[in-house]
Amino acid sequence: MTEELRGRIAAALTPLHGWTTPEKGVRLAELVLDAQADVSVEIGVFGGRGTIAMAIAHQMMRKGAVSGIDPWTAQASLDGVNDTANDEWWRNLDYDAIYEHFVTALLHNGVARYCRIMRERSDTAIRLFDDESIAVLHQDGNHSEAISSAEVALWSPKIKPGGYWVSDDTDWATTQRSLRMLETNGFALLEDHGGWRVYRKP
Repeated sequence: MTEELRGRIAAALTPLHGWTTPEKGVRLAELVLDAQADVSVEIGVFGGRGTIAMAIAHQMMRKGAVSGIDPWTAQASLDGVNDTANDEWWRNLDYDAIYEHFVTALLHNGVARYCRIMRERSDTAIRLFDDESIAVLHQDGNHSEAISSAEVALWSPKIKPGGYWVSDDTDWATTQRSLRMLETNGFALLEDHGGWRVYRKP
């Protein structure tokens, strides 16, 4: 199963925009499978690498779906205090083209029915999720200290006991407060991959 999953995810992710590696995509899918998730979430879809990997896992189980949350706007990318060079890069993207490429990829990979696209900010999308309803959450949106920390405060109650929280770019200075908040909230560090970590809610 793992080799089948690895091959499929590598083929699906390689043509897409973004930085989630096939190895990380496989791990995200494994967490969805391990949790037998009915509900999983990715905050910060961008080109869809993480979202599609998680959707593949839902398809393999033939149940549930991943909610891919991203407004695909420059304003959302630039919120908070970020690196100036990064801001310039995000300011000049064609967000609509990236979004359309992601939607096409969902259809091409046959997983559209296992993904709920939510083109909005995470702090508004949260209204549609009950407390302790999410089995796996991948936080990969705006990495400013203000936004990443606010997401931990808002979304950590939505994770099921025993559920997984995956944090991206955990080696950035701006994400350190959000990581400390997770640990203060009782999330246990399970895996540290250098640039991303897996936590589990007690």
